[in-house]
Amino acid sequence: MLADYIFLLESAVIWAILLVALFCYGLLIELCFMHKASERWFNRTQYWLKSIKTILASLPLLGLLGTITGLLTTFFRMSVENGFNLQEVISGGIAEAMFTTQLGLIMVIPGLLMLSYLQSKVNQWMALKK
Repeated sequence: MLADYIFLLESAVIWAILLVALFCYGLLIELCFMHKASERWFNRTQYWLKSIKTILASLPLLGLLGTITGLLTTFFRMSVENGFNLQEVISGGIAEAMFTTQLGLIMVIPGLLMLSYLQSKVNQWMALKK
């Protein structure tokens, strides 16, 4: 069953989603859990907060890009195949299209939860400093 989905790893968009998510989660884990709240932590977190929001927002957009890429690939293959193995061509392209959308959404949701947690830690820090 897993071998049926290995072809999806050929997609550059899937690798882009995974790498962007890896970078984002690494940064979020570091800022949320690896450091005690201090002035240095606060400054570093403030520096990265807006960037993390933007990077996280790119994940579902990359998923949509993968959807378009998958559908374009499907239409291209349909024109090349001239009707032979049409079912295989369509199902493979649509699988790639749907998988990238799903992956983009799956990767963003935990990131948004961690970002919310980080924002609450920043707000608590600011309340203590006042």
